[in-house]
Amino acid sequence: MKRFLKIFMILIISVVILLVGFVLTLWIFEYRPKDITILEVEDNFANEDANYVNIDDDLTIITFNIGYASLSETEDFVMDGGEKGRMDSESEVQANLEGITSILENNPADLYLMQEVDVDSNRSYNINQLVHFQDALGKSSVLAYNYRCIFVPFPLSLTQMMGKVNSGIVTFSDYYTESAERHQLPGSFTWPVSLANLKRAMLISKYPIKNSDNYLVVINVHLSAYDDGTMRLQEMEALKAIMLEEYENGNYVIVGGDFNQTFPQAVTINEDLTYDYFYQLKDEELWQAFPMEKDWFADNDFSFGVDITTPTCRLLNKPYDQINLENNQFYVIDGFIVSNNLNINSIETLDQDFVYSDHNPVKITVSFN
Repeated sequence: MKRFLKIFMILIISVVILLVGFVLTLWIFEYRPKDITILEVEDNFANEDANYVNIDDDLTIITFNIGYASLSETEDFVMDGGEKGRMDSESEVQANLEGITSILENNPADLYLMQEVDVDSNRSYNINQLVHFQDALGKSSVLAYNYRCIFVPFPLSLTQMMGKVNSGIVTFSDYYTESAERHQLPGSFTWPVSLANLKRAMLISKYPIKNSDNYLVVINVHLSAYDDGTMRLQEMEALKAIMLEEYENGNYVIVGGDFNQTFPQAVTINEDLTYDYFYQLKDEELWQAFPMEKDWFADNDFSFGVDITTPTCRLLNKPYDQINLENNQFYVIDGFIVSNNLNINSIETLDQDFVYSDHNPVKITVSFN
């Protein structure tokens, strides 16, 4: 009996030491970005003057959360109530990459704002997706990391653990970029969960306008998803401060991306503070994309660029049901916010039926006032 207890205690102590050692390793190698990081623009156009934004031309932008090319129609995701963290094979990820690329090539734009682009991640079989899109699109590009961890031990399955993650948001452009910065957003999950979680950020790119002292300021965002809503409010306050500062400086401001909040056009807030979503929740236990505040934007001369006729995102609690669409949970969380010195000429959610990603791309065309 004593021998058994001794062996049992040794096993317990060994497990504790391993866990403490693992957490300590995550802490030592934790990604700790500065509040503001100056970013390098790859393949920035050498002939700067010829590639300035022209105020007489319309501007087309597409935002697309590609789900690290691993959240296609066949997949679920553990944080949404599913089981998986990665696809079953590298060939499936590669097929999704090719499909996403074909969508972008068939919908030409001056700028692409992309989210969840993996650079070197076990969860996507270490395919450098940034290089893939650089080669395919032939545009300048700038990457802002928002997820870097030497090992994410989740989900708790040896075949599904995400492992090493290096991922971020990327802006591709046809224009000369004078500056690009990563701005760390406020808020964080509690320790030690924060060690293996995202560090959300804004990617702010400034484009000179021909024959003008003002700039086109494009902000690429991917805001928090699985908090209680508090972090999203903090992030929006930081975003609004930047938007207003740039607008008051005379610049033209466009924010695009995955807000993980329901755009005002797609939700009604009742007197009892309950919500009626355009795409109603199938179950109150499902993930909610809380409503985005609307009054501040109207009061400060900003407009929403959103198309609610087609959902921009589906919940990954199970694979996509193509036969009975009522079995899917949909959201309108991707789109744009535009300063009122720009006209929104068109806005469209490009319905791809969630074949290659859990998000649909959203395309906007604007002109300068």
